[in-house]
Amino acid sequence: MDECKSFKKQYDQCFNAWFRDKFLKGSNDDSVCSELLKNYTGCVKKVMKDKDIDIGEFRPFSPNISSNYEPSKNK
Repeated sequence: MDECKSFKKQYDQCFNAWFRDKFLKGSNDDSVCSELLKNYTGCVKKVMKDKDIDIGEFRPFSPNISSNYEPSKNK
């Protein structure tokens, strides 16, 4: 989704830095990137809605997908 590329790039950069600098050193507090993830997933949801893409279409491939999915908040 081209509309969300900038959000994905920001989140990926944050995640990679967190993984390298925090997680691999024993910290599992990923809240530092949570706002960027929220922005990215919000963009994806909006684009899917604008393009009339129903998440239900993907359930046969992954039955655990929920239409009200929100990333977990590990604090």
